[in-house]
Amino acid sequence: MSEPFAFNLEPSSPKHSIAAILAGLNDFALERVARDVIREQRSRLEHAQALYEKLLTFEAEAPLDNETEDLRHDYRLALLMMRAHHQITSAVIDKLGRLPRLPEDETGH
Repeated sequence: MSEPFAFNLEPSSPKHSIAAILAGLNDFALERVARDVIREQRSRLEHAQALYEKLLTFEAEAPLDNETEDLRHDYRLALLMMRAHHQITSAVIDKLGRLPRLPEDETGH
């Protein structure tokens, strides 16, 4: 049976807010959240890497222009979002106490 979805978030402490959201989750629910935040973190990393590679190409081939500056902005934003999400991923894994297995990471043997 799941816990009621009601808690008090303290805006002054992001880490406490994460803990409040995770409080009361059983191991199954916490592992499910952990798998999803890990997938999201991987997606953010792939996005940032793709922007970085595109930016390198733009800077090598084209003079600095608005499109290049927009790409730099997008890359910086992707890095910020990835870093912020990393804090969430870390907090969830810490709460779970282990790194969960993801089905897509399993090999066929």
